[in-house]
Amino acid sequence: MSSLVLALLAIVLLVGGGLVGLWLLLGWLGAWRLNRSYALYPDVSFTFTPWELGVKHEDVEFRTADGVTLRGWLLPRPETARTVVSLHGYRGHMAQLLGISTLLWRAGFNVLLFDFRGRGRSGVAPISMGLWERGDLEAALDLVTHRIAGARIGLLGYSMGAVVAAYGGGDPRVRALVLDSCFTSLPEVLEGMAGREAGRYLRGWIDGRAFLPAMEWWHRRRGKPAFAEAAPIQVMRRLATKPVLVIQGDRDATVPPEHGERLAAEAGAELWLVPGAHHCGAYFLDRPAYAERVTDFFGRHLGEAAGREAAEGGTR
Repeated sequence: MSSLVLALLAIVLLVGGGLVGLWLLLGWLGAWRLNRSYALYPDVSFTFTPWELGVKHEDVEFRTADGVTLRGWLLPRPETARTVVSLHGYRGHMAQLLGISTLLWRAGFNVLLFDFRGRGRSGVAPISMGLWERGDLEAALDLVTHRIAGARIGLLGYSMGAVVAAYGGGDPRVRALVLDSCFTSLPEVLEGMAGREAGRYLRGWIDGRAFLPAMEWWHRRRGKPAFAEAAPIQVMRRLATKPVLVIQGDRDATVPPEHGERLAAEAGAELWLVPGAHHCGAYFLDRPAYAERVTDFFGRHLGEAAGREAAEGGTR
């Protein structure tokens, strides 16, 4: 073999190896960004609590079936069984939901807020995009039904919290759901994000979706579930027998509007497409309108009349 051929072969191998290395490196970076430690975020102890807002509350602590300690706040209304469980997003914590949660409490609902595993004040544990957190919701439902006799429960979830709500909505203890900024499936969200990131950092020279297999490879090496396992669109039909309100901002770049439209269509749900709202931003765009819409929805489907109708339906 001539020296020229050997040189060309060496160049091909070098370039090929470099491309594979780049592919793995960018995949690792994506997996790191998805799974990076919550410890990189500001101390969640430096937040408002229900105390600053003048809301009666109780610190609660409960455990999941796999032994993770969860901590939260119960905002009690002893005069009623109507209860809303508020579920924060992937990198969020319960204090971020104090606005809508205290408004629901003032409107006459019991409200439970808690930090998912590995976030906020809850115990350190591996996190996922709404799959392992389903056990957290189950533990929260156990707490509510133990503390509130005859609890009529609604779920209010944001982003990943909405994914958890969609999966947990089939529980017979849940009577109504509000899903804000819920995605149809994790692969679809990541494909959109990869495309935007490639356009921003790689000037569109390479399709960012090409790095997703490498990202998932690193992700799975951490013991995390496959991306395709987080797909609430697959369970929406089983929610067709329950009242569901899907809230979606029409300027959401993280979860595009068509996600909400497809989820609502699959479950036969009520869709509120909010003009000008970004991801989880509908509340902040118009707080009074948002509070009225959500409070009215839960009032209609968790109220005493709704409870009597459900009981009568079960005896027919």
